[in-house]
Amino acid sequence: MNEDKVEPRSTEKKSLGKWVQSHFHPRPADDDGPQDWWVASTAIPLIAATSAPLANLMSIIALVMPWKSKLLGRTDSSGAQVQELMRDPRWCIALNATSLACGIAGNIFLLFNFTRTMRYIIALPASIILWCLSTAILIGITAATHIYDSPVPPDETYSQAYWSAVIAAALYFLLTVILMINMWGYVRGHYPQYFALTDGQRTLILQTTAFVVWLLIGAAIFHAVIDISFADALYFSDVTILTLGYGDITPPTSVGKGLVFPYAVMGIIILGLVVGSIHDFARELQYDNVVRKHVERKRQATIQHSISLEPGSEAPHLDFTPKNLRKSGKRSTIDAFSLVGRPKVLIMREEKDRFDAMRAIQYETVLFRRWYNLVLSLIMFGIVWTCGAVVFWKLEDITYFDALYFGFCSLLTIGYGDFTPTTNASRPFFIVWSLISIPTMTVLISEMSDTIVLAFKHATSVFADWTVLPHSGKYRKFLRRFPTIYAALQRREEKRRVAQGFHVGVDDAENGTSHPHNSSEHPPARSIEELASEPDTASGNASGAASSGFQLAQQLAYAIQRTTKDVVAGDPKRYSYEEWVAFTRLIRFTDPSPDRVEIHEDDYGILNWDWIGKTSPMLATETEPEWVLNRLCESLIRYIDIQARNASTTRDEDEPTLRKQREIRFEDE
Repeated sequence: MNEDKVEPRSTEKKSLGKWVQSHFHPRPADDDGPQDWWVASTAIPLIAATSAPLANLMSIIALVMPWKSKLLGRTDSSGAQVQELMRDPRWCIALNATSLACGIAGNIFLLFNFTRTMRYIIALPASIILWCLSTAILIGITAATHIYDSPVPPDETYSQAYWSAVIAAALYFLLTVILMINMWGYVRGHYPQYFALTDGQRTLILQTTAFVVWLLIGAAIFHAVIDISFADALYFSDVTILTLGYGDITPPTSVGKGLVFPYAVMGIIILGLVVGSIHDFARELQYDNVVRKHVERKRQATIQHSISLEPGSEAPHLDFTPKNLRKSGKRSTIDAFSLVGRPKVLIMREEKDRFDAMRAIQYETVLFRRWYNLVLSLIMFGIVWTCGAVVFWKLEDITYFDALYFGFCSLLTIGYGDFTPTTNASRPFFIVWSLISIPTMTVLISEMSDTIVLAFKHATSVFADWTVLPHSGKYRKFLRRFPTIYAALQRREEKRRVAQGFHVGVDDAENGTSHPHNSSEHPPARSIEELASEPDTASGNASGAASSGFQLAQQLAYAIQRTTKDVVAGDPKRYSYEEWVAFTRLIRFTDPSPDRVEIHEDDYGILNWDWIGKTSPMLATETEPEWVLNRLCESLIRYIDIQARNASTTRDEDEPTLRKQREIRFEDE
């Protein structure tokens, strides 16, 4: 009978264990495998770390001020009613302090998690539990106050501290929920047990913490100097740093006015750092998780389109991946075609087509990234603006249109001062809303500068080129499209030159010899036939003719000098196909691979690539000058290494001859 009782329990344990193993796959901290759920793994921890200090700030206001106030029946210069704060019961203060302590402790555990001072599996549940306790305590005391100790209207009302506690409870609850989502992603095995944040993202956490601390310092200072409540002092500090300047609260004394100078300057600097870091973080996430996927989709679609255009179903000669090239023992895509007897001109035409296809994907991606960022910023701006207007419409005695007007003027930091938050509920909400909305507006303006402003600037430049500031040869290039008109103008120009004593004919400038694009730094565009007729130096190596090797080494040094200038200039330059052909020859002429066996990457770096494949330079995170400079330097290292080995071999071969000469000289002596 005992066995009959134990067997069902053991079966339940086994089934439960199988269920847990099938649904939960936690990964260790040293797991470097692929990660998904990028919002949960990266964005959520950063949102939690930057929002937690703001929740602590609201909780501090709820602690240092009473939750009820008595209306004195008059208004101040800002239009707000003058109030007298009432004392809170001791149990409310004690529970409020406990909630603040739990909130700060949860923030500390989260920071320990970021710095990996404490294990993820310990620190994250601790933050979740502590913030959950803070939420529960704040909800409990606000509900108890409303039920058992609510203000008696019309002379009493809730102060800003009460509404700050409500906002703090909402923020703590939001933090708890998003961290639970992050925890769920970990136990499901979507990412390992640590926060994979970059140095810039960690810096953003420190900057937001410093900004909140600076707001608290300003609130403490102006609370004492201007003689206003702590909540109003925090509101004044926020308005000052955000450069809104409503004028509803101003420092009346010389001491207060003098303190505004250093406080505003330091606050604006910290705010600028925070906004810049938020902008960089948003762009980084979009590039890694949206733009790169867009490029990959376009690249795969282009490859499939190229394959579908080929006669036959397989089209094996279009598979340019280094893996397949290594299997076939071929050195590069050009050599792969050469070995099957295809003309070099046709091969280079197909290479040029692949180059142009990838360049088109690049240009399309730039437009996609710019407009995607702009549309996303507009959506975020619209949500923050309209939802904030709804709250101000309900909290203030104004229409919804006036609330939209007030929110728009605040977002643009115009600050007319005709509408300002005056009620006890709207000012704490305004502090949180402004700290979210102003950076959103700044990012939107930045994205507009990358799209609309850039397009307007380009349009004005084109207009200036054709009107008030024409470039040299601008009209000549346009008139070449009309041979009859251009020939007549040429004859007129020749007659004028004869009358003035100049040579008849086209001068060097018109021939293009003095054109800047035809100099050594900007080679002229050449046809595929001209490029194919040049000797293929990539198929040889540095052990060939000495004069050819030294000449290529000299060209390699000049190319390194040129690309270094392009890198230092900081302009994201893109090279033409003709320039890439020249760079490719200089990179591959030092290829040490024996018997024409393809080596995609050796000890010194990348040797071969495919324009539209995953190894394309156009998919690199570096700029094209940086990528080319690295490959050229690797080629120079290979050249020096080969020359050193050749010199060592020559010394070894000459050693017997030198030894014999020394012996003959010794016998003669």
